[in-house]
Amino acid sequence: MDSIDKKILQMLRRNARESFATIGKKVELSAPAVGKRVKQLEEKGIILGYSLRLNHERLGVTTKAYINLKIHQSSTLRTAYNQIFHQEEVQRCDRVTGEDSLCILGYFKNNQDLITFIERISQYGVPTTSIILES
Repeated sequence: MDSIDKKILQMLRRNARESFATIGKKVELSAPAVGKRVKQLEEKGIILGYSLRLNHERLGVTTKAYINLKIHQSSTLRTAYNQIFHQEEVQRCDRVTGEDSLCILGYFKNNQDLITFIERISQYGVPTTSIILES
């Protein structure tokens, strides 16, 4: 990976839908040459995919929270992770070291939905919740 690839990645991080022509102007390559480099980065596994950023407030999300979950028994960790990870409200679910076993980022329509979610996951462990005030 050379400096041009790094510049291409930097531009795609800011806007994954940036045109190859626009990127090409910045890195002084043709659009097809940029496309070829991007394809190579994908094939090498450096670019794993592309994502979508949403305006969650416009979708009715008013409460965002980090929830750390201290699992009751280590034998239930995999089950808890698999069940929680697939919940609609969950944006991220990471297994972490330390006292807590899972760190969950959740987006909720309101505080009541957050309470319902916490009650639902409490079967797996003890949650500690931090509501995001600003991000």
